[in-house]
Amino acid sequence: MSEIFLPDDLRLTPSPIRIGDKRLELLTVENIEPFIRDLEEKGNEALKSFPYWVKVWEASLILASHIIDEGLDPGKTVLELGAGMGVVGLFLAAYGHPVTLTDFNADALALMRKNAENNRLTSVSIRKLDWNHPDLPGKYDIVCGAELVYRQPDIQPLLKTVRNAVQPEGTVYLAHNIRQISMIGFLAEAGNYFEIDHAGKSITMGGEKKQVVVHTMTPKK
Repeated sequence: MSEIFLPDDLRLTPSPIRIGDKRLELLTVENIEPFIRDLEEKGNEALKSFPYWVKVWEASLILASHIIDEGLDPGKTVLELGAGMGVVGLFLAAYGHPVTLTDFNADALALMRKNAENNRLTSVSIRKLDWNHPDLPGKYDIVCGAELVYRQPDIQPLLKTVRNAVQPEGTVYLAHNIRQISMIGFLAEAGNYFEIDHAGKSITMGGEKKQVVVHTMTPKK
């Protein structure tokens, strides 16, 4: 993939984040308020263009912690879908797993690359991925993603990508805010192909408690 650069006017600030016994210093967008205001003012119209990669989502922190607590065998290959800032994949790479971070947004890809380099995570590869035309090189032991489904048209492309990406004996981990009802349609469809377990978790950020659901999906035999 050719070199990708973040916009010159986008100010980044280092944010230390600890999950388990690993601490990463991730470059994050210094001021996301203009993006949030635009979303609040335009509503569903802004969802199509909202840069989800500008924020550390609570679901990504919980998902990373959940997968790490599972105690994965060393060397498990990991694919993060819609990685945004890449929080989940970067931490799994810090724990020694070969990780492929994917997103469709060029700015997200550039930020992930910068954060992988800044934290000296050499087991990370980064590639652009379109769920409508997925061109992954193989299958993965772990497929994961946080806050992936916001629109009904995303359901079938994501499901196809997940099914094609995970090993027959692999596991899919997805997480989202409990109020994200658009995931209901995805889970209904996914239940035709996967056994699905659900776990409710919570995290407090900025003085506010957030409820997150983690779904663990294994391919049906």
